[in-house]
Amino acid sequence: MNMFDEIDKVKKELPTLKKVTTEVKSHNLNNYQIISLVTFGIAFCVGIIFGNLFPACGTTSNIYSSTCSTTEFNFSLTLSIWFISFLVCVLFYGMGHIISILESIDKKLTKNK
Repeated sequence: MNMFDEIDKVKKELPTLKKVTTEVKSHNLNNYQIISLVTFGIAFCVGIIFGNLFPACGTTSNIYSSTCSTTEFNFSLTLSIWFISFLVCVLFYGMGHIISILESIDKKLTKNK
């Protein structure tokens, strides 16, 4: 039993670009999903901006421990903003998906009456 013969029997052709684009275009986004994607894009940029606006201390001065001699990009603030915005946007996107499913069920029920 040759392993490569088994692979040739089981393998499937990769989808073409035209097939992938038609599959993606068949899904329509409602307003909740569009708002969640736009919000995540904005929050991504805000995270980067806030990481620069509120820098973290790199090293502290020897005489005064409360002053920073060098500042660095604040990764913890940026990641926390990204994580919170990701959670909020996933909830909005999920709510939009549930609404679109309910609308499709409603269309099918009114079509059958």
